[in-house]
Amino acid sequence: GRFGEVKTFEILELRSVAKSGDPDLNEDSYVVTDRAAAVFDGATDKNDSPPPTPGRLAAVALAERLAEISEDRHPEALVKELHAAVAPLATGGREPTAVAAVVHVPSRQVIRVGDVAVGINGAFDIPRKRIDEIAGAARAALLGARLSAGASVEYLLEADPGREMILPLLREARQWRNRPDSPYGFAAVDGAETPTAMIDVFDVPPRSEVVLATDGYPSPQPTLAESERFLAESISRDPLRLGPPAGTKGVRPGHLSFDDRTYLRIRL
Repeated sequence: GRFGEVKTFEILELRSVAKSGDPDLNEDSYVVTDRAAAVFDGATDKNDSPPPTPGRLAAVALAERLAEISEDRHPEALVKELHAAVAPLATGGREPTAVAAVVHVPSRQVIRVGDVAVGINGAFDIPRKRIDEIAGAARAALLGARLSAGASVEYLLEADPGREMILPLLREARQWRNRPDSPYGFAAVDGAETPTAMIDVFDVPPRSEVVLATDGYPSPQPTLAESERFLAESISRDPLRLGPPAGTKGVRPGHLSFDDRTYLRIRL
């Protein structure tokens, strides 16, 4: 049925920044309606697709779909709606996918598919995909060896032989999407289906602050300023993203960061 009373909430902070500095290339998106607030992180393109990349198409389509939903949805039904928004985009060999976290205001729940960080009153749940941890560790090992052999940080940021080495693994990781039966399984919105067991639902106590942050923030904090400060210090110290945690890509020359980032803080 239609929503009954929609309890009010307040947007405290909201920011989305493309890693390149060009908002048209941002593979993150967000949306705020009177009944929901959400962030989406489209999967980074691994095939040098011309813009808009599949990840951007997915992120934008998800934000548009959530803005249109005018009736209540339980978590599984909401996730089905998100998949339906992405399904028509899979054409011409493209596989647009994204991860998502939605604050559903009437039910006071956060519904998450994939590795978006969720913070409730300063306590954060920050998931990491096992396949990314494996790939990141392999990349860090190769780049560390090259550094020891005398390669410069500047050269490795430009060429990133570690990224080249792990790209076949990252491309094949699609086989583990929405597969709870595998140790490599991870949840994503890809136009098919996410099993209920892979949908995370968080209850939000009354008068709470909720933060949703994409993984462009390696360690999101209770405020945007703290999160940005932590990120800036982390990039300054480790532009190659050798870790911990080891990343699957570094800060490319001319870019602002290693990944697009979106931060949303609300009071509910």
